[in-house]
Amino acid sequence: MGLDMYLLLEDIETGEIIEYSYYRKFNALQGYFEQNYNISNPGKILLKENIISDLYLRLNEIRYSPEKANLLLPSYPGPFFGSYEYDRLYHSYINQAAMDFYHAKFIDYKKYSLYYASDW
Repeated sequence: MGLDMYLLLEDIETGEIIEYSYYRKFNALQGYFEQNYNISNPGKILLKENIISDLYLRLNEIRYSPEKANLLLPSYPGPFFGSYEYDRLYHSYINQAAMDFYHAKFIDYKKYSLYYASDW
């Protein structure tokens, strides 16, 4: 048991779901969605351009200014949510998510919908 999070692509025409990205116990990302979009458990929300851009900017800022992590994407407590430290693991999640959200800016949203989903 633990926090599992996904970015899911849905083909608008066929309804097929494709796993775009997976995160395990990246509680800061879950906290962002709980605080800003009131996501439930299990939960799924449609990612619109403004959410993708906001997250990408936050993630990229943390990559280049790690001391801002606790301000831009703070760790978030929860059951089985993993470490709350701003350590190597936290920053590896930041790097992965920054790349994922960067690439998400170039998805053909006429063909696909992108969702954030989580379960714990």
